[in-house]
Amino acid sequence: MARRTIYQTTVSNAVLGRTQVVRGESPEEVLRKAAALEAKWAQEEARLRERQAIADLRAQAEKMSEEAVAKIAEYRSLLKATLLIDDRLDWESLYDRSPFKKAPPSEAAIRQQLGVPPESRFIEALWAKRRERRLQLEQEAKRVYEKHLQQYEKEKKRFEEKQATYNAQVDEFRRSFEAGEQQAVERYIRHVLDRSRYPSELVREFEVEYRPDEKLLIVDYRLPSPGDLPRVTRYRFNATRKTIEEVEMTQKEFKAFYDDVVYQITLRTIHEVLESDYPQHIHSVVFNGWVQVIDPATGHDVVRYIISVQADREQFARIDLARIEPKATVRALKGLVAGSLLDLSPVRPIIEMNREDPRFIEARDVLEGLETGANLLEMPWDDFEHLVRQLFERLFAQHGAEVQITRASRDYGVDAIVFDPDPLRGGKFLIQAKRYSGLVPTAAVRELYGAMMNERASRGILVTTGYFGKDSYEFAHDKPISLIDGSNLVYLLQEQGYRVRIAYNSEKRSAF
Repeated sequence: MARRTIYQTTVSNAVLGRTQVVRGESPEEVLRKAAALEAKWAQEEARLRERQAIADLRAQAEKMSEEAVAKIAEYRSLLKATLLIDDRLDWESLYDRSPFKKAPPSEAAIRQQLGVPPESRFIEALWAKRRERRLQLEQEAKRVYEKHLQQYEKEKKRFEEKQATYNAQVDEFRRSFEAGEQQAVERYIRHVLDRSRYPSELVREFEVEYRPDEKLLIVDYRLPSPGDLPRVTRYRFNATRKTIEEVEMTQKEFKAFYDDVVYQITLRTIHEVLESDYPQHIHSVVFNGWVQVIDPATGHDVVRYIISVQADREQFARIDLARIEPKATVRALKGLVAGSLLDLSPVRPIIEMNREDPRFIEARDVLEGLETGANLLEMPWDDFEHLVRQLFERLFAQHGAEVQITRASRDYGVDAIVFDPDPLRGGKFLIQAKRYSGLVPTAAVRELYGAMMNERASRGILVTTGYFGKDSYEFAHDKPISLIDGSNLVYLLQEQGYRVRIAYNSEKRSAF
């Protein structure tokens, strides 16, 4: 009796985790059975994937809901969150106590690198040249080590001087604040408010003005617009459409939510100002909250104040912020609002911030009378400052920037201020004009950087008739500081059509 031939193949499905051997009396039968099994498993796999996709969507909806609930809760607890924090500025955190990280050179490592052999009296007695070679290599190793050591000491000294200068500025800042100096108090409060932790998506923008005679601080604070706040309370899975859908607050719910957030920000800011002011320079705080809206008549962005509140220190100290209802507290403080805050109805601030800077003085036209071949070093110092202002006024004019010159004052250390409205490139720039007939000391660059920190400027520009050394460029390297030396200043003026020069008087070159 003839033996039957049996054919077989193995069918697998990794998703289902199945493997089966398919047998038949002919290759065609095996292929037919294998195809039928694969088709069956493919249907089971599709159903499994669908169930998994639905389960994944349900889990994703639950996770998104948890995140939405947490985000809403974060906004609802803005005021209580700050009550757990000591809002006083931690002075120690401002100091730079970091050690110099570069390791000192190792003489042993240099000797090894140069291949200095160990001393061997027996071998060197037999081969004199070996001793001579060792002594040469030792001398070279010592020379290289001393060179590296000098460079190390120089870098370490530069680091320590830079660190000491910065820490001295912190000391001066603290002394000025505790003495109640106007600019220091304003700078201190800006630090406090800037360090206050809010939801990351909120735009932080504010200005402060301290009036020492009145012991009054005014805060102009940008509030979130309705579109900046979250509206989604949870996410749900729609089994019919197999999609995740948002569930938003009703208009009534969002109205109450937006009002509550604004009231909390208002009270939180007043609390942070008064609690952080441990010398109690500030007896009263005025909070003016504004939003940026589109004027329907012009289509332009406009600023609209929607809340204004004044609180005295003693009055505010009697309020238990952990137990109050923010809206009721603002009403008790006789805060100004016009109906629902969500309507963004404008109010007039109780006390408006003084927008005029007493430093600014009327500019003079120096370029008009500038003679061809004029020596900038022979120009009166105040004319030189006006010339620099005019030059940068022209350079920035194409961007719509405004350049203002300041009166001579050692208190400010700024000769001109640029206000560039460009949202990406712009900001507040400080300009210092230094007329030197030689090397500009690094201290001048450090002075500019200190003024930038005090003014919260985004860039500093130091213009001089002299030149900058290596230390100045190294100090400015990682900072938003531009250094314009005499040759570049002449070039910029010549680009504007003014043929000027810088001619040094050899008798006075070192006297600066």
